[in-house]
Amino acid sequence: MSKAILLTVAGVAAIVGGVWYVLRPPNETAVLAAAQATAASSMAQTVPGARAGSSVGTLSPPADRPSARPAASAAPRPIVPLKSVLAQEFEKARAYKPFYDRYAANPDGADAETRYFAAVAMERCIGRAKGTSQETLGAQQQRFAARLKENDPNNAARIEAFNRTYELCEGFGNVAISGADVQRMYREAAAQGNPAAKIAVAATQYQEQLGRARGIEERRLSEEQLGTMREALTSGDPFAIERVGQLLAQSTQLAERRIGPNGDPYNPRDWGPAWQLAACDRGANCGADAQRVLNGCAWQGACGYDSLETYMQFNELPPNVYQAALNNRNMILEAIAQGRWDWLGIAQGMGRTVNPGTAMQQQQANRPPATPATTPPRKGG
Repeated sequence: MSKAILLTVAGVAAIVGGVWYVLRPPNETAVLAAAQATAASSMAQTVPGARAGSSVGTLSPPADRPSARPAASAAPRPIVPLKSVLAQEFEKARAYKPFYDRYAANPDGADAETRYFAAVAMERCIGRAKGTSQETLGAQQQRFAARLKENDPNNAARIEAFNRTYELCEGFGNVAISGADVQRMYREAAAQGNPAAKIAVAATQYQEQLGRARGIEERRLSEEQLGTMREALTSGDPFAIERVGQLLAQSTQLAERRIGPNGDPYNPRDWGPAWQLAACDRGANCGADAQRVLNGCAWQGACGYDSLETYMQFNELPPNVYQAALNNRNMILEAIAQGRWDWLGIAQGMGRTVNPGTAMQQQQANRPPATPATTPPRKGG
């Protein structure tokens, strides 16, 4: 009997041991080595002359994060430089106030671009304008530093990133800004022909229509709005590309639709990052000093990334979503180049077929008339 028990116990131990071996936690060294090999192999396929065993694309943790997740440079891509000097200055600016000052010096004579970047600066700094809480940089730094963990190797980088983001709005303390002012300037810039401002106006109009809309169809974009988007994308303006992606993500335009050259079902999780990456390829600032990268370092401690794409790859997106975003990014740019608006779900004829509020009006029309209330006669009257 005891021999049978021992055999049974040994069998159970063997099964448990086998299960543990299959499901055991991964070894960090092995994971890092596998990631390095995968990245090097992938880079070898995308970078001419690169070999799988070369240093190109090797994953290595940032100097200030020796034990953090691997960070790497994404495969180099051809970037279309911004044509406008003012746009280049804005994307690399350490302060937004000069762009407002440029507009304020001659508001009546400001061109579309000057007006647009002044509106963006105001919109991003509206919380630091006149009438809101005004704290000095020193006070903000003290509050921020109190949030950090003691002896965290990322603290210096996080404080630097925080300072960069805070300093962007320095000087707006005495400027009265309202949302109405920002929207007015977007409308004026759009009337002057700025493509990104046109999308900003279309986005505001869409938000207004949502209050009357019911159901998916009423929440789609109008034919006029789709035409505005096609025109803006044709310009190649990275700010317009980014805003188009944001507007599509906010709307139900692509819900229950099939898009792309293969007619694949739309998945917003795969497309939002793709629009941002497409804007990067057309000149948007997506380097280590991009606002999203700085904010991620300051507030999440995700520091050491050399580009927005690398930050998204290793800090924001699961591998399958990241790969889908890369594929969709290429398709977006190809669709714009070829004018294949059906691939993006914004071709003529793909707008909403029902005006917002129609369903509500129909329900009210079909509602039976209310029966007038009658007062029972009083006794003895």
